Amino acid sequence: MSTPPAPGRGPSAFDAAQQAIDHTRRHLFPFRFERWLVLGCVAFLDQCGRQQAMGGRFSAPWPGTWGGGGGGGRPAGTGEDVTKAVEWLGTHALVVAMVAAAVLAVMVVFVAVVLWLNSRGVFMYADDVASGRADFERPWREHAARAGSYFAWSFGLTVATLAAVLVLVAAALMALVALVSGPPGSGLTAGLGLAAVVVLFLAVLVVAGLASLGLRDFVAPLQIHAGVGCGAAIRLLRDLVVAHPGVFVVYVLLKIVFGIASGILVLVAACLTCCCVLLPIVTQTALQPLFFFERAWSLFLLRQLGHDLIGPAAK
Repeated sequence: MSTPPAPGRGPSAFDAAQQAIDHTRRHLFPFRFERWLVLGCVAFLDQCGRQQAMGGRFSAPWPGTWGGGGGGGRPAGTGEDVTKAVEWLGTHALVVAMVAAAVLAVMVVFVAVVLWLNSRGVFMYADDVASGRADFERPWREHAARAGSYFAWSFGLTVATLAAVLVLVAAALMALVALVSGPPGSGLTAGLGLAAVVVLFLAVLVVAGLASLGLRDFVAPLQIHAGVGCGAAIRLLRDLVVAHPGVFVVYVLLKIVFGIASGILVLVAACLTCCCVLLPIVTQTALQPLFFFERAWSLFLLRQLGHDLIGPAAK
C-alpha cells in the first residue's frame, strides 16, 4: 500500500516513484484486458503529439568537408550554386512566400488539432490514474473547461517555440550563405554566428521541453485539484518550485533517466514483436504499466507537496 511520507520527512522524487510503482501494481494487476485497453486509448490521447516531438532529431546545418585546396577549402562550384539559388528565390519571392504561408497554415491547423486532443487526454489520463478507474466518457466531459484553458497555454507555447525555431533557421541560412559565398575573411564571423545559432537552438529545445514537462506533469493535475485555470495553476507550480527547487531538479533528472530506460524497453519490445507494439494504441495498451507508472509519479510527488489527487484506496 502506498502511504504518505512520514511526518517531518521532506518530499522525495524517489519516494514518489516507489509509491507510483505500488499504485500501478494495485490497479493494473491481476491483468484485465478490457481495463488495459480503455486505459491504453486514454494514454494514447495523453501521448498524442508528444512522442513525435521527443523522437525528432536535430541535424545541424554544417557545411561539407573543408579539405585542403584553393578557394579557402570551399567545394568547387558551391558559391555559384548558392548565388543562383539566392537569385532564384529573389525572382520568385512572391510564389515562395505564398507556398510557405500555405504550408505554415496547414501545419498550424494540424498542430492545433493534435494539441487539442492531447489536452483532453492529459486530463482524462490523470483522472483515471489518480482515481484508479478506467473511464473514457466521464473525464472527457468533466474536465472539458480546464482542458480548454490548458490547450490555450500549450498551443501558445508551441507557437512561440515554432516561431523561435523559424527565426533561428533563417539566421542559420543567412550564416551559411555568408560562410559559403561571402567575401574573403567573412568565414570566421559567419562560423561563429552559426555556432551561436546552434547553441540558441539547443537552449530553445531545453526551455520548451521543461515548460512542456511542467504543464503536463504538474500544471494539469494542479488544475484538477484546485479547480482553477491553467494560468493560476502555473502560479501554484511556480510557488512549489521556489519552495522545493531541489525536489524538482531531482525529478527532472530522474525523468531523463526514465525516458532513456523506457526508450530501450520499447525498442526491445518492438524487436520481439516485429514492430507491432509500435502501432498507435497497441503501444499504450501493451506497455500500460510503463505509462501508468509515469503518469502516477508526478501525482504522488504533488501529494507529498500538499496537493493530493490520489483516490482513498491509495491511502
